[in-house]
Amino acid sequence: MIGAMTRALVAVGALLAVAFLGLGVAVFATREEDRITADNLLAEDLTRAIAVSEAETGGEVDLRDVARFPWDRVLVLAPGAPRDAASEALGGEYTGTLPFGSVGHVFVFARGSEVARMADYRGRGTFSGFEPVEEMPRDRAVLRVRDLVISPG
Repeated sequence: MIGAMTRALVAVGALLAVAFLGLGVAVFATREEDRITADNLLAEDLTRAIAVSEAETGGEVDLRDVARFPWDRVLVLAPGAPRDAASEALGGEYTGTLPFGSVGHVFVFARGSEVARMADYRGRGTFSGFEPVEEMPRDRAVLRVRDLVISPG
């Protein structure tokens, strides 16, 4: 009796192991490339800094003050900017995704050819004077804001 019970438990264990192995293979085989998503806190800080800049800083937004983490340059991507153009400017594959419903400009803070963080602009301002993929080095990453029109500094 105990031999039959042991064989049954071993058989169930083996079936579970095969099932988990099959599930792991299915997940690995159907996975998409790694995606980088927008940093919500950074997006809120960026949007807020732009909104209050005219009253608090004379219409200047220094992105070094908003993005206090290591980065070398920022790419400002217009809505609908081609992914391959963003990858070319980045120097590596751009795999960023935005929150559902996001339609604003995207700020990709890069360190070398890697994305350090990215944020989408969520305010009511309009962008003027930017290329579809605008690159600004860290030491010149300043925005000018006049009547909620945002332009490179």
